[in-house]
Amino acid sequence: MWRIWQPFDELQRHGFIAEWCHKDASDKVLPLVAAGRYDAVITPRIVWPAEGIGDVWIKAIHKAGLAWLYEVDDDVFTPGIVQRQYQLFEKERAKGYEQLEWERLEKFRLLKMCDGITVSTQRLKTIVETYVTTDVPTYVIPNAIDTAWWKETLQGVGRIPELDGRLTIGWAGGTRQDIDVLPLASAWAEVARRYPDVMFVVQGHIPQVLADCVPQNRRVTLPWLELHEYPRALQNIDIGCCIVAPTAFNTAKSCIKWYEMTLAGSSCVVSTTLYGKETNQFGYEDALVAQTASDWVSALSRLVESAEYRRTIRRNARRTVMEHHSLANNWWRWPDAWSSAIERFRSQPRLVLASA
Repeated sequence: MWRIWQPFDELQRHGFIAEWCHKDASDKVLPLVAAGRYDAVITPRIVWPAEGIGDVWIKAIHKAGLAWLYEVDDDVFTPGIVQRQYQLFEKERAKGYEQLEWERLEKFRLLKMCDGITVSTQRLKTIVETYVTTDVPTYVIPNAIDTAWWKETLQGVGRIPELDGRLTIGWAGGTRQDIDVLPLASAWAEVARRYPDVMFVVQGHIPQVLADCVPQNRRVTLPWLELHEYPRALQNIDIGCCIVAPTAFNTAKSCIKWYEMTLAGSSCVVSTTLYGKETNQFGYEDALVAQTASDWVSALSRLVESAEYRRTIRRNARRTVMEHHSLANNWWRWPDAWSSAIERFRSQPRLVLASA
């Protein structure tokens, strides 16, 4: 949604030909490639299942006169990623360590063969340039949120009945290691003790430490929703918690959960890691930043105790997101990077791989 669907939709609104398909449905676009409809093909995180398959594909793309760009929005390069994939994702675990390590190293080889690399953060660019010795340019295209889509999706949507009229603190996210939320779990336990009327919300992946830290009758868990409707769950959260552990993987991520919770109406407390570098940058307070469990207790308590303070934080954060992190104000970064890579591709001798 963040790197393909919504940016491409926005580009189409501005008159660009920006189209996408699933990797297993590429036969639908091959005639368009041959007809000269495109200038470049962008592949997110791609790695082919066996050596040599990708080379044939790359040769075909270059033979058609198209630049090939590699897109990545997470750290899939450092050695620790293999252990993370194996621990968290059953599909990846089924491949086994040896295959996962081969795929990690194969990505290095592929990066050296492409005509440009697009990444979501400056930190990720540094990682790419550290692990891959290549003269292929890397372009930072920050994640930006489609504010119009969020507004439309949330229009007329209310809370679930059991949370109607209740002050809530919440966390939402995908599959991750429990280390990301350990300080938050400790803080929630204390805040639940101090404020018996506050409810807690967990949406998406349910970390067990968060499920266990507050009484069951004080917690509501909401399921993972499809892309077209998942923002609606976030409307059940008054005080949002955006937290990641200080790991190398997390430092390369971007602050999308803060953008999302802000546009859903939350006032947020965020971790120093990742979020601390982007919040409170414009002369006004748009989030509370916490590191230790004690910090989290203090920040959450301030927001619980003052509705006016919550409104101030929420208003300031919305201003920041709308002005600096909206897709409407940042869409141009995509064609700007692509144009540079395409121009470079056309000005250099074309890479043609030897036939197998």
